[in-house]
Amino acid sequence: MFSGKMEKKMKSLRITTLLIAAAIMAGVSTAGAATEGRIIPTNRVSLEKNGSVIANLTSQAPVDENALIICHGTCMVKLRGISLVAVDKTEFAVKQIGSFMNIYVKQGKVNFIITDTSRQLAFYVPDGRYIKTEGFVVPASSDNAVKGYIDVTDKATSIGMDRGGMVVQTTNGRQMISQGHAIQLAMAEVPAPAPTGGGAALPGAGSLAGVFSHATLGAVIAGGAATAFVAGMVATANDSGVKRPASPNR
Repeated sequence: MFSGKMEKKMKSLRITTLLIAAAIMAGVSTAGAATEGRIIPTNRVSLEKNGSVIANLTSQAPVDENALIICHGTCMVKLRGISLVAVDKTEFAVKQIGSFMNIYVKQGKVNFIITDTSRQLAFYVPDGRYIKTEGFVVPASSDNAVKGYIDVTDKATSIGMDRGGMVVQTTNGRQMISQGHAIQLAMAEVPAPAPTGGGAALPGAGSLAGVFSHATLGAVIAGGAATAFVAGMVATANDSGVKRPASPNR
């Protein structure tokens, strides 16, 4: 009699334990799905909205898709199948919309490592122009990752590949960026937009505002900049038709 009761009690306890474990695992899965990725600072990362810093991070944290990420020292954003490594003083943001991972770089350099080459990316720059990926060329090796970068300065933006290749759609049509090459978008001085009641947008800024919130962009959309990208790309073509950067150092 006693052993029968104990056996039933132990069985009930095992079932309860399994249910609790299942509930915990479900909670962990839900929490993981709540964010696309995580920010990993090596020193400190500031999050900025509407031109004001809302947080300073010194340890891992979920990505806030509506905040500008400002790196003080190198920082990483780890996403599904994508790792972004930004250099010191880089300001950027990421946002998933549909099948595209949108990457906006206000200034600085972001290196990307892509292990899931089925992912689609769109690179945005301050005036609202963007370049979308249409596929990747994976090197023939056991390492399937492709590696590249987007580098934004006050004079130009370069998007290049360090390992593997990338097919992109630009204003000049579809282009292949092969390993060791880049495309470069030149910048030209233009008059600052005339102030209006709500702040005038820069040319092409509508597409940028449609992806990233005004809280993320801050004064970029409001007309604080006096530069815009020219429509064409400044680059020379090699024999294969791949765009080669103007700088001999790339």
